[in-house]
Amino acid sequence: MNGVPTFGEFIRQRRTTANLTRPQLAWLANLSVPYLTKIEAGANPSRRVVESLSSALQLNRGEHEYALTLADGPAPRVEPDHPTEADLAYLQLLPKPAAYLSAAFDILAANAAHQHTFPQLEPGANALEWLFLNPISRTVLVDWMGEAQNAVSLFRLQLARHRDDDRALEVIEKCLESPDFSLIWRSDSVSGDLGNPTKLVRDPQTLAIREMHVNIWRAPGLQSWSMTLCAIIDQPMAVTRPVMRERPVSSTPLNTQEGSERPSGRSTSTSVRRDPNPTQPLQLPDSKQLDG
Repeated sequence: MNGVPTFGEFIRQRRTTANLTRPQLAWLANLSVPYLTKIEAGANPSRRVVESLSSALQLNRGEHEYALTLADGPAPRVEPDHPTEADLAYLQLLPKPAAYLSAAFDILAANAAHQHTFPQLEPGANALEWLFLNPISRTVLVDWMGEAQNAVSLFRLQLARHRDDDRALEVIEKCLESPDFSLIWRSDSVSGDLGNPTKLVRDPQTLAIREMHVNIWRAPGLQSWSMTLCAIIDQPMAVTRPVMRERPVSSTPLNTQEGSERPSGRSTSTSVRRDPNPTQPLQLPDSKQLDG
């Protein structure tokens, strides 16, 4: 579906997915069946009712945020504006990857570090279209599918806040050319990892992997755009985790007394026992597989 469901439609979808009848959900949420019927038909619930239904349906973090947004209704309409000359000058002074993007994920401006980190995601391009329709995104983003699901969830949330955004609907129609986007979008899913700012990015030339935290900032006021800022971590834990060491041959278990005899029947061989499932270092993919 290309539009935005009402709060009642969203709750009915999740209730059906959870295989719950209306009386069952009403009992779990401590609501009356007639009132739940009114909510699913379009009645506006209170914040307490939203929280109760979210808990009863065991919604994840992203679904809960989406439910709150649907219940609040669309935000006040803001006329599209663009960064000023001062905003553009400030962006170029930042040493970290940074960009200004619209509510529909159009890149309004990007500094040199951002364009180097995300090749071909230039001013005038759309971040969601780049993600699904540009093959280079699958090289740059290590966990491409996870990033894709998270991006669609963020876009779905934005569309719920700005339901009359014609540009966002154009982006959806364009991205539907991608089977991956079509599958994620039509499932009406919302990622539970919606607020996770951490991502692994691969340099398409050197294949070096860096971990970065991505934060989205919106200046005070009624601007129609926001700024995304990437903080790069020098030694990412996901990349530099150590390989499990083998236990030395002469080691003694700490929970036995010194000089105690070995249990009978156990071999006294000095051969090293290897862990059957040692932690392996992260392997970079073969360059021939980067397009997949």
